[in-house]
Amino acid sequence: MRHAKKAPTNWVQGSKTASRKRLYGKDLVHADGSPATADSTRPTMTTSTLGRRAVVCHVASYTAVQLGATVGITRAFGYRVTPTALLAGAAINAGTHAAIDRGAFLLWDPGELHLMQARPLAAGPELQEVYRLAA
Repeated sequence: MRHAKKAPTNWVQGSKTASRKRLYGKDLVHADGSPATADSTRPTMTTSTLGRRAVVCHVASYTAVQLGATVGITRAFGYRVTPTALLAGAAINAGTHAAIDRGAFLLWDPGELHLMQARPLAAGPELQEVYRLAA
């Protein structure tokens, strides 16, 4: 099961999405993660919004690959699973996957959210700059 989970993640999740899933904060950034300035003409969002977008993109692509694999494998072995059961399972999996990947629901100490916000990333200089500004 461990490898079955990793395959869709590795196939469809890019490094930018992976590094942005747990971004939190109120600092304004652009969609590419670069810090926004007061005179910026490009659309901006908070770092929390960028993190939520990354989770939604990742979970949607992961769920699509997993659902396709489930249909293919069950049919190859002669099983017929109803569409309702497949979609219910996919919805439950997507919801729990999003909650775990985002990370906020798993924090025991509310102060840890601040630590997650200040965590340095190895994603690139633009996101490291966002974290530097947030600290």
